[in-house]
Amino acid sequence: MVAVLTVLVACGDDKTPVQPDASTDVDAQVDAGVFAACREFVASPFSLPAHVAGMLDASDVASPQMCTTVDAPYGIASAGPDSVVALEGLVPGTAYIVQLRSSSDLAFYVASGCSTMTGPATTECALFVDASAGGEEVGRFVATASDAFVVVDYYASATPANQRFTLDVYPEACQEDGNCTAPPVCYNGRCVQCADGFDCASPALPRCDGANNTCAVGADMCTADDASEPMDDGPSGAVALVPDAGGAFTATAQICSSPRTEEDYYKFDVTTAGETWDLSLTWTGTRDLDVEVYSATGEQLGFSYWEQPEVVRLGYLAIGTYYISISDFSTVTTTPVSYTIAGQRASSTGCTGRADCAVDYRNAVFRGNCTGGACVSITATDLAAGDACDTEDDCQDNLSCPDFFFVANADTRSVCAPHCANDSECTSLGSDYVCTTYLATGNFCVQKCTTSDQCPTDPSSEPLAGPWYRLSCQTSTGRCLFQ
Repeated sequence: MVAVLTVLVACGDDKTPVQPDASTDVDAQVDAGVFAACREFVASPFSLPAHVAGMLDASDVASPQMCTTVDAPYGIASAGPDSVVALEGLVPGTAYIVQLRSSSDLAFYVASGCSTMTGPATTECALFVDASAGGEEVGRFVATASDAFVVVDYYASATPANQRFTLDVYPEACQEDGNCTAPPVCYNGRCVQCADGFDCASPALPRCDGANNTCAVGADMCTADDASEPMDDGPSGAVALVPDAGGAFTATAQICSSPRTEEDYYKFDVTTAGETWDLSLTWTGTRDLDVEVYSATGEQLGFSYWEQPEVVRLGYLAIGTYYISISDFSTVTTTPVSYTIAGQRASSTGCTGRADCAVDYRNAVFRGNCTGGACVSITATDLAAGDACDTEDDCQDNLSCPDFFFVANADTRSVCAPHCANDSECTSLGSDYVCTTYLATGNFCVQKCTTSDQCPTDPSSEPLAGPWYRLSCQTSTGRCLFQ
């Protein structure tokens, strides 16, 4: 069956929904007459750029076990319902962006055809993306032909509560902010006004509207709120938290969960390199409040989701301004809940090496370079196998960085490593390396674990105990296993 889809074809400012012209062409790689899984690929194609509103259909198609590019930390999974969107008018050699939005945790993959009884073959799959547990997935591929297919899929065999999605496919216009002038920000291959609230300088327009990536007024829908609302919905309107003589600050306010984008921002200053800050968010009742901490440029430094109170310790901070975001992840309601945000500065002589930067990992994101007594993120982009890293972007294109959230001993374990299919392909790094198995696909070499704290966490899954859902270490093999 073919999912019912609506497309908006971008043409100046024309937003009128139109249906694409019917086509009798069938891609040579689509064996719809032979394989039932390929029947959904024979559909009227959409011209680019396109905005597609659709709904998942039956579980007709299975993705191949490997694609040319895989952006999926826990591997390829496509057991649930799916929908195929056919595209035409692509220019071979041109880069395109695919942006998927939904309220469910959907994935997508890009194929050039469908030639097996289960769906596209491995050689036909250019890209598989399931990088986020949230409602948005974005990927980039280079067209090899004038036609292509995007398969929107659900990882689990069950049907998600909401099967609707929107899909945007368009030519890439930029890769970095330097490619843009007005508007000035490169986001998902487009030049826009803002990627997030850190691009919005005015408290009158403190948040970035994700629908059109423009700075917008804050939301003010809670039935009661504090005086700083709605300017504090973004960093530009953040409430300043000033420590007392003992290095402590505290503030009380209210927040609700309507709309879902509602946030309260605070800021504090680090005046001496190497300071350590303990932050806590407390409230009463059963509401689900979360706290996140960012640098002045929007780099996420730490967060806490599943505890009450929520606590974050950030060690060896560099001099600068830092931002705290508070949100209510409860069922949507305009009824506010009162909370207290507190911070305490701890004395420190500053870091002396990379090992110091890995000490506080419970809720802090690893920053892998000790400079001038402060831990900062590594900024390299072309590191070789065995070089220390803290994000995937640090390594050469054919390498990966085990930049999992909240893992112990990241100072020695977080190094650029080659992709692998088995343990023998990891021997170049040493005898204590194994090929990951918990990623299913896109595996790469990692050091053997000796404790579960060295295993990856999944922040999107509620843990039975502790701050995060964490894989467990099988010490006999040095592998991390799902619990």
